Amino acid sequence: MKTKDRFRFVRQNMGKNKSRIALTVLATAMGCTFLIMIASVAFGLQKSIVDEALHGRKVTQIEINARAVDASRNDNRRIIASDIDALRQPKHVKAVTVAYRAEGKWELDGGYSAQGLISVTDMAAEIKTDLPLSEGRLPQAPDEAVVGYHFAQDMKNADGQAYSGSLVGTTLMTTFSVYPAQGEENVQARTEVHPIKIVGILEKPAKEVVYDNSFMTDQALFQTTGFLADQEPIGVNVFVTNASKVNSVSKALRAEGFLVYSVADELKQIDIVFLIMKIGLVFVGTIAVLIASIGIYNTMTMAVTERAPDIGIMKAIGAHPRTIRSVFLLESFGIGIIGAIIGTAVAYILSMLVNAIVPPIVHASLDSNLPDGFVFSYIPWTLTVLSVLISAGVAILSGLRPAARATGIDVLRALRRDL
Repeated sequence: MKTKDRFRFVRQNMGKNKSRIALTVLATAMGCTFLIMIASVAFGLQKSIVDEALHGRKVTQIEINARAVDASRNDNRRIIASDIDALRQPKHVKAVTVAYRAEGKWELDGGYSAQGLISVTDMAAEIKTDLPLSEGRLPQAPDEAVVGYHFAQDMKNADGQAYSGSLVGTTLMTTFSVYPAQGEENVQARTEVHPIKIVGILEKPAKEVVYDNSFMTDQALFQTTGFLADQEPIGVNVFVTNASKVNSVSKALRAEGFLVYSVADELKQIDIVFLIMKIGLVFVGTIAVLIASIGIYNTMTMAVTERAPDIGIMKAIGAHPRTIRSVFLLESFGIGIIGAIIGTAVAYILSMLVNAIVPPIVHASLDSNLPDGFVFSYIPWTLTVLSVLISAGVAILSGLRPAARATGIDVLRALRRDL
């Protein structure tokens, strides 16, 4: 029997009892829909919490805290200039930023002034890390700077009124002061004054309790004066090309003795929790598909009984038992695939409805809005493929016993029954 003949035979037989086949397909579709929907909750929460809530620089950033001198004695030292080249060596490192601290005082036309800490950094490296801004641009010259979102609130006049305009495009007369380290009391503080143009405002902090009054300028401004000579960096960060490479870069840096920390270290624990959750929910959903398999088994058993004469004729004309078995397995597989396709389509529709309905319910119940981009149900293609494979596999397993029974039917009894 040719393959097309087998398909035609299966199609004709499925058409003879449409109501029973339809109910069996419906049960399979419901099981597949349940499997996808229940697992999509874990995928949706992971996408919202990990992929949306933790994004941008923080995910690809590795903080360098120190370097081990003698690991056996837990003897560590601060990062020095010679370590910077070693930090750039691992593959997938996009940029290494080094920040030094100085005390500053700013004066602006109109009697506005402020004082605080200045972060002197490698602005060329910061640009590579896609430093997020709410206004303006990133510095392109040594005498340019970006300030924190709340920096203007610190700029006050003699009456105590904060600067209300935009600082982008303004020039601040900036006094830089670097004080001697502890134990160097006889060394005088170094002070320089430079006009600095503000070209950008940093993005508003995600946490409302964070007050960002930072001031970032380029260390190239002091390279010729030696202003930062002998200063230890206060912050060293390695930025990786993408989040998936953070663990490998962290491992390479730890092998060189660096003490590192990254958000990916925390995400790994979260990912493990979500992985366990997804495995558990897929297992629960598979039980629903297994329950639907009882209907497939019953349908195929009835089909074997009803088609005993047809099976007898096929065996009488020389059909191989393998051919008869394949016909019934093909039918059970078809029921599973059709049910999986219908169930997947329904799951996608339900997923969109859930994501549209849940936010208003949360807002009405808790009087608060979900974060932007939050999804309660998310169906990746991997979940779709896995669900279809499970449904098809269970359908084939359900048809094995009836198919084996079909091959064992006695030809004479089958034909005599037909008479």
